[in-house]
Amino acid sequence: MKYRRPKRALNSAETVTLRMERMAQGGDALSHLEDGRVCFVSGALTGELAEVVLSQNKKDYAKGFAKKILEPSEFRTTPQCPFYGKCGGCSLEHATLEFQLESYRASVEELFRRFAKTELPAGWKIHSGSPYGYRNRARLVRVGKGFGFRETQSHRVIPVSSCKVLTSGINKAIAENVFPNVPELSVFDNGNGKISYYYKGMESAEFEKFAMNSVQIEDVSISMDSASFFQSNLEVLPELVKTVKKAAGTGEYLIDLFSGVGFFATVLQKNFKKIVTVERDANALFHANKNVPGAHNVSSPAEDWLAQNDASGADVLIVDPPRTGLPPSALEAIAKADPKKLLYVSCDPATLARDFRLLSENFGYKILNAEGFAFYPQTPHFEMFLELKRS
Repeated sequence: MKYRRPKRALNSAETVTLRMERMAQGGDALSHLEDGRVCFVSGALTGELAEVVLSQNKKDYAKGFAKKILEPSEFRTTPQCPFYGKCGGCSLEHATLEFQLESYRASVEELFRRFAKTELPAGWKIHSGSPYGYRNRARLVRVGKGFGFRETQSHRVIPVSSCKVLTSGINKAIAENVFPNVPELSVFDNGNGKISYYYKGMESAEFEKFAMNSVQIEDVSISMDSASFFQSNLEVLPELVKTVKKAAGTGEYLIDLFSGVGFFATVLQKNFKKIVTVERDANALFHANKNVPGAHNVSSPAEDWLAQNDASGADVLIVDPPRTGLPPSALEAIAKADPKKLLYVSCDPATLARDFRLLSENFGYKILNAEGFAFYPQTPHFEMFLELKRS
């Protein structure tokens, strides 16, 4: 729809009635204003007619929130959390899990059509688990004698005695107030009864006692701590491991970039004779050395390591970058290394689509397999796996 100059200017806080057309990446519904501009609407679902209060009114687009649903979707459900709409943690609890999963699929496919100029393999699989009680990692903010979470787009903190998406172990620890009196801390439930925590300024002895932890995945115990990055859904994580192990197969040489504590290298170490892990977080090196003792574990930005080392000859190269995706120099270096297989694990489908387009158009990579992972139900966050090979 082309932009048309409005008959009158629309102001922020003005209410308009809109029909939702589809879900956009990020969890908002997408509609169009009378003047043709796109409007992103929080709290609404595809097909719904809603009264929308405009919160942002830009030249090319607008944003708003659904004040009243006039014609609700059959997939709308009542949020279970009393803090829904205030807490910044969840934004899709008004939709059934079935709707959330299909929204992930539709938005990812649209991203690949738009940014990568390609179609994902038909019927690509989405792995999911429990819609509640799944999250085993959280950041808690001290408020009064308890803890809470920050409000949406605010530094204000909502006191929370329990959270629907957190594991029962973390909720129990919050209720019993077992954590120290610090402004903020990161907590982790390893799924086997151990709750660990970390806060800024922690002394070494206390870190060893309270922050260190380990996670059991299949027959492997993975060393980690509450200050390190680790996946937040231990129910679905084994499905990602199975997917990566199947795609990787066996071989002589494995490179694991953005490796964290050496997670993928750990579960694949029996399948490869030579393994290199690369991670910029120096604290992760301790765990990588413990988890993959026979590997060459390096603390370095992946792009720097690629620039300074010959990465050619790898049977499998795994990348699991942050939301910003792969730096251009890393894309070029990976293509130069020319691994037999490139496995890309992404926490941001938009940057994944961007990176795949560059890999496809500039270096001839094709998608052999695509799978999705709904690690964070009730939120718009979604992870993707691509198995790539050069044509």
